Amino acid sequence: MRIGDMELRPATLDDAALAADVDTELRPDDPTDPGILRHWWTLQAVDAVVTRSIVRVAGRDEGYAVWLHTVWSKMPERFARVNAELRPASRTAERLDALHAHLEDAARGDGARKVTSWAWEWDELRRRMLERRGYREERRERFWELDLARNRERIAAMAEESRRRMEREGVRLLTLDRDGDGRKWEKLKRMSDEAEADVPTTVPHVPVDDLAQWMKWFEAPGLRPDRIWIAREGDDIVGISMLSYPPTRGVVMTDWTGTARRARGRGVARALKCETVMQAIALGVDRVRTDNDSTNAPILHINESMGYTRRPDAVQYLRTL
Repeated sequence: MRIGDMELRPATLDDAALAADVDTELRPDDPTDPGILRHWWTLQAVDAVVTRSIVRVAGRDEGYAVWLHTVWSKMPERFARVNAELRPASRTAERLDALHAHLEDAARGDGARKVTSWAWEWDELRRRMLERRGYREERRERFWELDLARNRERIAAMAEESRRRMEREGVRLLTLDRDGDGRKWEKLKRMSDEAEADVPTTVPHVPVDDLAQWMKWFEAPGLRPDRIWIAREGDDIVGISMLSYPPTRGVVMTDWTGTARRARGRGVARALKCETVMQAIALGVDRVRTDNDSTNAPILHINESMGYTRRPDAVQYLRTL
């Protein structure tokens, strides 16, 4: 398919490396690991609709384009996500506009009623392109970085205080590899689904039904069972926090932190995050990053108390088709 001076071809899993390179060229201070991205490309639900293309300019692979949505029976509001990016040398507002027009048409033709797309706070070219296309800012994702050398003593003191509190609360903290419960995955999914359902969002969260499919999340190249921390109270798992360690390039970053509703307000999330960060310090990591919805007050407070500093936001844009 041709769009202006661009040509689109279907993307394969092997093209995840190209997409990671494009994103890294656009954000060299926040590199994308190709293996982790490839893994994420495999995680869509079996009934999701996902169309990825590679964008060629002058005979060279210069970018990617994607539109996707959850099956409509699980997404009655009919939200779809669209995104296209190009290497800096080929990136113009006109090309991005043409690619997004194509993606919106494809999503509309498949029944979408609303589309969302993301842009970094600093990316004026992309933000203006989306606004000209009729998108409006919907919400923001807040990004943070923690200097582990500068904050080591603060984190160590917080971790020790959290351990004492968890002991008083009757909550055990341990890594996933040390948990011998044969039903731990079932319990972990139930707790994680509950936590994710409470994360502020515009596009409704749709949980993965199949346990085996959900467990593939934990096969990501940046995750290891001995670096995934969970909280147990009695026979239940009531919390999780884990850092992703990019094997090729990138900054160590929180992959997920969540707690059961009945465990909230008791310091469980803070205790788990402290354990992941203390472990990172022991492994020689100099900094870690995290992100959260800008309206998620409890986790934002934890980040501030641990010494995280703000990085530019990501902005979610919404358009009604």
